[in-house]
Amino acid sequence: MASSSSCLNLLVFSFLSVLLITKSQISDSVNGVVFPVTGDLSTGQYLAEIRLGDSPEPVKLVVDLSGPLLWFDCSSGHISSSRSLVSGSSSGCLKAKAGNDRVTSRGDHNTECDLLVRNGVVGITARGELATDVLSLGSVSSQGTVDLLFACAPPLLLRGLASGGKGVMGLSKAQISLPSQLAAETNERRRLTVYLSPSNGVVSTNSVEDLFGTAASSSLVYTPLSTSTSGDYVINVKSIRVNGKKLSLEGPLSAELSTVVPYTTLESSIYELFAEAYVKAATNAKSVAPVAPFGLCFTSTSSAEVEFPAVELALQSEMVRWRIQGKNLLVDAGGGVQCLGVVNGGSNSNRVSPIIMGGLQLEGFVLDFDLGNSAMGFGERTRSSSDSFRQEAF
Repeated sequence: MASSSSCLNLLVFSFLSVLLITKSQISDSVNGVVFPVTGDLSTGQYLAEIRLGDSPEPVKLVVDLSGPLLWFDCSSGHISSSRSLVSGSSSGCLKAKAGNDRVTSRGDHNTECDLLVRNGVVGITARGELATDVLSLGSVSSQGTVDLLFACAPPLLLRGLASGGKGVMGLSKAQISLPSQLAAETNERRRLTVYLSPSNGVVSTNSVEDLFGTAASSSLVYTPLSTSTSGDYVINVKSIRVNGKKLSLEGPLSAELSTVVPYTTLESSIYELFAEAYVKAATNAKSVAPVAPFGLCFTSTSSAEVEFPAVELALQSEMVRWRIQGKNLLVDAGGGVQCLGVVNGGSNSNRVSPIIMGGLQLEGFVLDFDLGNSAMGFGERTRSSSDSFRQEAF
């Protein structure tokens, strides 16, 4: 039998280990890494925390599904003695340049890897430098570290980011995005699980089953992910339905999934058909003057609650539909006015996809990006899976 002193030491060790994980806000659960995510109401963006090197302060980063790499303002109080710049002739610099039209480099290969880093929120770019530091992974049963590549960017690139955000967590399919690097280091299957929530979201390289349980995993519906040179996550859209009625659109279409665009945007010709159909379908709602940036706003004609029609995206076939309704569709503009959280994206012919699904429409859905099989699963989170996640990830 163990002595009381040994038992006490074991309890203290376990307590300190759990405390360390909670403080860093990074958990190693089963096979992957879990980054808790919270929403920023004023911008519609989502923030995650990451801890690098020996700095006592975590870095808050805006989650960007289309971001090709992780970058932040290294001068913003985050000091780590283990951080170092990467040379222009290194394999890391070559990875940063390979097949990536959003991150380019220049300069002498014998000096640092100079990068052109893009802020996808407001569409600005600035020069940065590729660096590396240690990302600590740990749990009570297992400890480990990963050498992580990222870019140090100037403060001007923080424009438009949510309050407290010191950079961007890039989650695309690019070679030095966060999920790509973690998969390469751990030799795990390339996958990314995303669940957006105002207060209890998650970004993880764990499987949906590990995070939310078997019921949540088995309920997901899968659709193909299209290949994009920039690493964006794009799905096919066969048709759009409002209240069950198909819009007269010429297809096929495509939709990019974005966590930095707050509301779904439609190319202007699609939006016009969509808005007309929605007004007709919302028979018990009264249209009012729109509140920017929205084009359609309503108020109730009586004290009874208005039933707003649902929107469905038929994906690879008419049998596979993504249904969007309720809180994923409407924004409270105050004064009894509710606006449709779908906006006119203009007629920019340079856009890769005529549809960009924004954060409001993605919120509350469990998204499983199976990168190895070029597929994405989606499904709503249930009460049982919510309880499971809180126990395992936190």
